[in-house]
Amino acid sequence: MTFITKLALEKRSVSLLIIILVAALGVYSYLTLEQELFPDIEFPNITIITFYPDSNPETIDRDITVPLEDSIKSIEGIRTIQSTSSESNSVILATFEFGEDMKEAERTIESSISSVRLPEFSTTPQVNRINNNQFPVMRLTIAGNRDIPSLQTVVDEMIIPEIESVSGVFRVDVSGQTDERVEIRIDDQKLEDTGLTRSDITLAVQNSNIDTSAGSLTDQGLQYPIKTSNKLTSLVELRELIIGHEKQWDPTTRSMRSYTDRPVYLTDVAAVLIDTDDATTISRTNGKPSLTLFILKDPDANTVDVTDGISEITQDIPNLPEDISILVLQNDGPEVEKSLAQLFGEGSVGFLFAISVVFIFLLNFRPSLLKGTQIAIRPTFIIACSIPLSVLTGVIFVNLYGISLNFMSLAGLAIAVGRVVDDSIVVLENIYRHIQMGESKYEAAIEATKEVGAAIVSSTLTTVAVFIPLTFIEGLVGQFFTPFAISVSFALLASTAVALTVVPVLSIFVLNAEKIRDSVDPTTDSSTYAQSVYLPILRWAINHKLLVIIAAVIISGSSLGLLRFIPATLFPPTESEYITLDLKLPTSSSIGQTFQEVLKTEAVLSQLEDEDIVRTYQVTIGASSNLQGIDAASAGYNLAGFFITVDKTRQSETVEFLNNNLKLNESTEINIEGIGSGPPAEDLQVTLTGTNFTEINQAANTLVAGISNIEGVRNVTSDVKDSKPQIVIKPNLEEITAQQTSVSSIASQTNQMLVGRKISEIDINDTTLDILIISDIPDVDNINLIKGLNIETPSGQTKLGSLADIVIEDGPTSITRYDNERSISISGNITAKDTQGIGRKVDSVIETSELPPSVTVQTGGIFEQISEGFQDLYFAMFVGVILVYLVMVICLGSLRNPFIIILSLPLAIVGALVALTITDRSLSLSALMGFLLLIGVVVTNALVLLTFVEQLKDQGLNAYDAILEAGRIRLRPILMTAFTTTFALLPLALNSSAGDGGIIGAELATVVIGGLVSNTFLTLLVIPAIYLLFQNNGPGILTRVKNVTAKVFSR
Repeated sequence: MTFITKLALEKRSVSLLIIILVAALGVYSYLTLEQELFPDIEFPNITIITFYPDSNPETIDRDITVPLEDSIKSIEGIRTIQSTSSESNSVILATFEFGEDMKEAERTIESSISSVRLPEFSTTPQVNRINNNQFPVMRLTIAGNRDIPSLQTVVDEMIIPEIESVSGVFRVDVSGQTDERVEIRIDDQKLEDTGLTRSDITLAVQNSNIDTSAGSLTDQGLQYPIKTSNKLTSLVELRELIIGHEKQWDPTTRSMRSYTDRPVYLTDVAAVLIDTDDATTISRTNGKPSLTLFILKDPDANTVDVTDGISEITQDIPNLPEDISILVLQNDGPEVEKSLAQLFGEGSVGFLFAISVVFIFLLNFRPSLLKGTQIAIRPTFIIACSIPLSVLTGVIFVNLYGISLNFMSLAGLAIAVGRVVDDSIVVLENIYRHIQMGESKYEAAIEATKEVGAAIVSSTLTTVAVFIPLTFIEGLVGQFFTPFAISVSFALLASTAVALTVVPVLSIFVLNAEKIRDSVDPTTDSSTYAQSVYLPILRWAINHKLLVIIAAVIISGSSLGLLRFIPATLFPPTESEYITLDLKLPTSSSIGQTFQEVLKTEAVLSQLEDEDIVRTYQVTIGASSNLQGIDAASAGYNLAGFFITVDKTRQSETVEFLNNNLKLNESTEINIEGIGSGPPAEDLQVTLTGTNFTEINQAANTLVAGISNIEGVRNVTSDVKDSKPQIVIKPNLEEITAQQTSVSSIASQTNQMLVGRKISEIDINDTTLDILIISDIPDVDNINLIKGLNIETPSGQTKLGSLADIVIEDGPTSITRYDNERSISISGNITAKDTQGIGRKVDSVIETSELPPSVTVQTGGIFEQISEGFQDLYFAMFVGVILVYLVMVICLGSLRNPFIIILSLPLAIVGALVALTITDRSLSLSALMGFLLLIGVVVTNALVLLTFVEQLKDQGLNAYDAILEAGRIRLRPILMTAFTTTFALLPLALNSSAGDGGIIGAELATVVIGGLVSNTFLTLLVIPAIYLLFQNNGPGILTRVKNVTAKVFSR
């Protein structure tokens, strides 16, 4: 270490140049870092979404969900498979073990399901991973005084192309749209009169609208491709298409006779028109019809740059109609900037606090206050340079490592301000002391660095060692906190380099040795007031070693009782400017009934909009509010999901107001929830599985009733939906066989008549539209008309009612499975701070409820995340402590002293738990990270003390005198580092904001400050007592252990 310091001092001019270059490069790296709100998190989940239009849940489950589940259940690494089969769609969620290569898992699933044979009219399954890049960075809503098709044309032709032109935009998804199509609405009676069939129409359209290759021809060295082409280009052509010739029954030949002089045109038997398909969802914004745009960015794009570009370009879209308004529902860009700016501000205030503490400690009233101030300013300036230089050096390595500037990595750098100053303080204070002893600045820099070099290197390496296990932890904790750990580690390693090089160099240039020496009066005792108070207490403590140690053990153990009063949760509660409001009507409700409930809700929101509380409110009828860019969540028109933007400071107030004032029909379920600005976390989730669905349902109802009575839990529901009346066609197999047809043919023809079937495409005005064939039925809801549908058979046409019984039965609206078994999920919102306490109460309800033996109950969601997260961090702490000990053994060359330092770690728990209790903060993952950081911080003080004790013993002092002298001399640097760290973290700890930096900084800083305060004062007394106890009795203790062991084995 001395070699590095000497080299820096001998090449002082070069060192100064390097300092300037490093600072400039650090600033450049900070400005060019990719800015994100959250770290890049890859969730171990893959969704498989398949649409089968107008199919009931039982059909979806039987023909799509179960075959797909069977094809993937044997894939290695899959943890659970959950699925929901509802009307028209199947959604499967495959959860893998954390640590699996999700790109490879996605490819494996795609390969596995490719061989599954699905129904003819179902879509190709969409396989998607879930990560940060799958969530929109911006959500816009487009409204206007026009119908949806016209609005969609504006969006497709004018708005989306402008947005996609912004650098970094990956994809724009649209919700609430409907596609135009050409419909051939067949009049079945007219068609029957002509003797033609629907198959004749289909063949005529397809054969007249072809573009088929027929090889190629080579002539005189030139190759000419050959194709047969006839394209329909207008509705007129389609209407005038000859679909066949009239056929009549000829009693003579007893067969159908075709009259070639009687052509039948399509318009003779069908209406041909452009219409829109049935929208799976309907979107409204601020009471007007709208479309919602979900904008996703490229994985490597900068969130702020992308959202700023979109905001700028949507302000001035050329030729945009005046009635079109573009409103912002969600914008991550300002949230990212605000979060990062707040953390930067808190770090800056912490920096000012830290250097103020340094100045106060170095301030000397001798020979006068004015001269003492002038002397203290110079070393304070050195510390003021060392802090940003350490952080900026850390930023350079963060950039090289490829980590984005998110609120976790920036929080690490902001919190590092409180720790990076320690090394520089220890070195500078020792240089300052050596100058006071009469040494030259060069000699003082060399000797001072030599004395404390081993201690500060050891303390830095131990702090870094604490965070090493985090990088190997799989799961949410590892992915979320790794950027924090890496940024802190880089800043700490940089601070050590700065302390050993920059601080000595600046000391040579900045410190005034003569004035420092003049501030010391050799005729008087040089002990400070703090030393004069501390030394008698220290002397008493080391004279009563056992009493001090026993008291420390009792205090540390008693503090654990505070855990009963500290709430435990995954992340601290946060607030944002977003609220979700979901309405759920009975499953048999019509769209009109849902629309009436939406209008009532919009009236309340409009009132809040007039009061400037609500900014925008967008509702999707037919889906819940968690719709993320695709209509996969669509589950029927009995649902309506609102996404509301409010004043961030009034989120809780608005949620409470809506809960108290939104009055809808008693049968309508209302779920209102404020979205937090923190990392994603699940709510209450309980899953019931079994072989008997009736018993599962009975158990679910019992648990819903019990959990609903728990205070702090709201909106407890199960995903078992009411049955819904459905028309069931029950084929008469005997009659079907007599007519020489099949059940599948009847089902296909019925689907074609009622729903429609795509038979071709047509290009009209450079737009490609699907051609759909469908029967023109005036009242499809009339069961008697359905009985009268014409079914084509080889023996002629016959009525559907003669081939099957048409009845109305109740059927499920959704079917859920968990690992291929029928399941029911219970969900709810947790409003209490003590999430872990709620989990214990839920477990108690499950244990005390009388449930059928065939039903298995599993708790998951937030409870599972807390359990796994806490276990991971406890394991990281355990491994971290071992690594800290090993690093100290290697650096100090001793087994005893590192062990003594490890024994002091529980002393930090006292202050940390007291601080959490006093501030009424939770024991969350952020707080546990504070304990990790605390392990490294508190080791520094003990190292500074004991390494100097060993140096004094090498100079001839006995252990007792060495402890007293080391305590006297090292008191100031120990107090300086403790107070500077405390005050540097104070802005973060005082952050009462429910979001932004408070997500990670507030609880972490509270733990570090509380633990540092208790550990510092107890360490100054307990560590010397333990040291002398081991010094005096250590050999004897080891001998007694050896003798006892020998006696045991001799028996």
